[in-house]
Amino acid sequence: MSDCNCNQNSANDNSAQVPNFAEAGFAEGNSHAQALQTNAGVAAQLEGVHALKLSVCVGASYNASTNKICFTIPIYGNYCVTSPVHIPVGGQIKVCAQTCGSFIPTGLKATIYLNGSVIANITLFGAC
Repeated sequence: MSDCNCNQNSANDNSAQVPNFAEAGFAEGNSHAQALQTNAGVAAQLEGVHALKLSVCVGASYNASTNKICFTIPIYGNYCVTSPVHIPVGGQIKVCAQTCGSFIPTGLKATIYLNGSVIANITLFGAC
């Protein structure tokens, strides 16, 4: 992802932590969990969408020469943030993100995990 036109953000935000959905699942506290389970494998139909709530975990890459963690959030695009810690070779980086707001997203917050431990909570855009 080194040649992407990524949005630059700081990894020093004090936002609330986004759960690691890969471990916790979507059921607790998410009213759209049943729809996600029912529609598994069905392509998203987003034309004419007036509201959207998104909860996702994605893999990320680390560029040691720039100290940037880069990842792509479906629908919202590519992001790169400065890593707050040294990432060891072979470290597993995951980013879990969630929209803020009710019907209309007011922002997008994320938590960055390194080998299963939280290393940063950030707001990617808007207010959370």
